[in-house]
Amino acid sequence: MVQLSRRNFLGGAVALMGAGGCHSLGIGGPKPNLVFGVISDLHITTQESTEVFRRTLEYFRDRKVDAVVVSGDLSDWGLRSGLQYIADAWESVFPGGCAPDGRKVERLFCTGNHDYDGWWYGDMTLDMHVQGYSEDEALSKLGMKKCWEEVFHEPFELIRRRTVKGYDFVSAEWNGGKGWDKAAEAWFAKNGATLDPKKPFFFFTHYPLGNTTSCSRRDGRDAYPEIPSFRNMPNAVAFTGHCHWTLNDERSIWQGAYTAIAVPSMSYTTIPKGYENGSDKRTGVSSLSMPIIPARRYLKEAQGYLVSVFDDRMEVERRDFTEGVEAAPAWIVTPPAADASRYAFANSEKRTPVPQFPAGAKVKTYTSNFETRNFTWTIMTMVEFPSAKASKGRVFDYEVRAEMEDGSVAAVKRFLAPAFYRLERDEPAVQSFAFDSRDLPERGRYRLCVYPRNCFGACGRPIRSAVLESKPGKDKAKR
Repeated sequence: MVQLSRRNFLGGAVALMGAGGCHSLGIGGPKPNLVFGVISDLHITTQESTEVFRRTLEYFRDRKVDAVVVSGDLSDWGLRSGLQYIADAWESVFPGGCAPDGRKVERLFCTGNHDYDGWWYGDMTLDMHVQGYSEDEALSKLGMKKCWEEVFHEPFELIRRRTVKGYDFVSAEWNGGKGWDKAAEAWFAKNGATLDPKKPFFFFTHYPLGNTTSCSRRDGRDAYPEIPSFRNMPNAVAFTGHCHWTLNDERSIWQGAYTAIAVPSMSYTTIPKGYENGSDKRTGVSSLSMPIIPARRYLKEAQGYLVSVFDDRMEVERRDFTEGVEAAPAWIVTPPAADASRYAFANSEKRTPVPQFPAGAKVKTYTSNFETRNFTWTIMTMVEFPSAKASKGRVFDYEVRAEMEDGSVAAVKRFLAPAFYRLERDEPAVQSFAFDSRDLPERGRYRLCVYPRNCFGACGRPIRSAVLESKPGKDKAKR
């Protein structure tokens, strides 16, 4: 990407929007210099589990890609057989590494933590044994380099540089988590000057880079590493996996000194913490009322990107491969210096639409008795209301506040939109969320006020329940 002025870039963007609903790839304008697919976290187990991966490769083939990037966790159990199933699926779509018209299609894969350690990951080990597989064929036991070169017939190194149509791709292998980031930094410190500063280069690895996309920030306990050299390389574009984050979250792209993009999963989406219907700690007693959103079911929530690189921009199409449709508007990316960091979070937040409830929407409340997630029988206050929507955007979550007559807030709960990681058409027409009644005010008059929010937490106009009045008695309820 050349260093453009903001005026020139906006002119190109306006011309692009005039193409309507067409794919990018230069329809009505110049053709891209490079097209490649980006996916991550395949988590292949058996030969049957490659079906979605194979269909995705067929889509990339039909879009005439020059390469396919996979940023780690190729296999789920870290077995040699998993790599072989992946190689077989690739060969079935790109025999000899070529498209049907004879063009070379580069296979740009790297490893993740599951490729090294998946064979001993608790419930996954049980699944592996039940299906007749054994840790005797673990890649980390047989030797990753040996197995990789035998299966994929290409050299395996901790840091690899590959060039496709004049654009550089640099990958860093997981290496059991042992110093991959330091090896990458050493490589860029030594070789960075050989990368063309007038073009983007693409870095891909498994773990996110620290202080970039939302998935690199969402857990304060995770000290994800950084690549310090990137602070002086605005043409760096980093694709990372591991977090299984959704592509319709505008925080999945970040621009600061460089550009970072979180690659969603080809298997299942992570459910964030801090929500009544979200994830919880893996051990101990849960304090959450509602069952978790079943995003891991069937391991088929496949999402990814198709990237088209032009002289003046990079277009990132966001696609849901399970549904076979575009999942959100494309990101139009230029180097941070060219457009004042268009995808810096502060700028993305200003552009992201705020969801609103339909006219006349009302909140319905009633009580229901059922068990909390830790099997405690309790009285639930149910909150029902119509789904909110946003023009050219979507609702991410809902905040429900118990607002007292004096204006104070006695309780706050947050609920993820059930289809937050899928298409908006998958959202139910009516949302139904549960409050443990013991968390509501014991005395006083209040309303339950519901605020629709986008991924940045910006609230639309609330809707309110009828006035509720608590009576003493909560102290008799045991948790």
